[in-house]
Amino acid sequence: MYLPRSLISKLYTHLQNTRHALSPPVLILVALEPDALCACRILTRLLKHDYIQHKIQPISGYSDLEETAQKVVAPMMQNQGGSGGVVVCLGVGGMGDLGSLLGLELENSAFSGVEVWVLDAHRPWNLANVVGGYPIDAATEDGSRFPPGADGGRIERAYKPGKGGIIVFDDGDIEEDLGAERDAYLTLLDMPEIDDDDHLGETDDELDDEEENAPVHAGKKRKSWSDRDEDDSSDDDDRPRQRRRSNSVSRNRHRS
Repeated sequence: MYLPRSLISKLYTHLQNTRHALSPPVLILVALEPDALCACRILTRLLKHDYIQHKIQPISGYSDLEETAQKVVAPMMQNQGGSGGVVVCLGVGGMGDLGSLLGLELENSAFSGVEVWVLDAHRPWNLANVVGGYPIDAATEDGSRFPPGADGGRIERAYKPGKGGIIVFDDGDIEEDLGAERDAYLTLLDMPEIDDDDHLGETDDELDDEEENAPVHAGKKRKSWSDRDEDDSSDDDDRPRQRRRSNSVSRNRHRS
């Protein structure tokens, strides 16, 4: 899901109003880049001013991100005995599927109470974060794709944070430039799954039966692989052989 610029303060205001002394600290994953480090300095000053506990984890690459997910993010998940919490990604994660990278898409657990904020200037955006970012089956009881207050992946004023999911902070690119990509992504999600042979719901046994019962033209029998090999060899034997001209003939013609 993504947060439009018009609601940029919505998540932080909710964080201010719900934090207390026993709340888990906000985990900040920061890339080792100048922009991300500067953003981390600004955010930590803001958190200290509002007495919000936090801890910083530097990230040097996607392999480091996966390792951090196993050691730090996984213990936060409610299905792992944690109490949930907020993970802020600064300059990292925007180009990858964070649901898979952080191990949050397991057994439709609604991300187990872990809410991920993504602030990343790298492009292109990963549409799984921008349009997805929430388990489909766990979103609502009626099976709708997004939780209440999120329309087509776009967070509205009625959205209630704190239940888990991936939220991308939009700097204007998503609303202005990714409308067609968002519609295409949602259309692909609604399409039925098709196997490699383009057969819907047919098993291997049914496909074998169809091949055996296929009509055979009159006067012809179905060829086995051995028959095909014999035909190929016979075609080579029946092919007329071309006699090569000897060098002597060509030389005599040249002399004459």
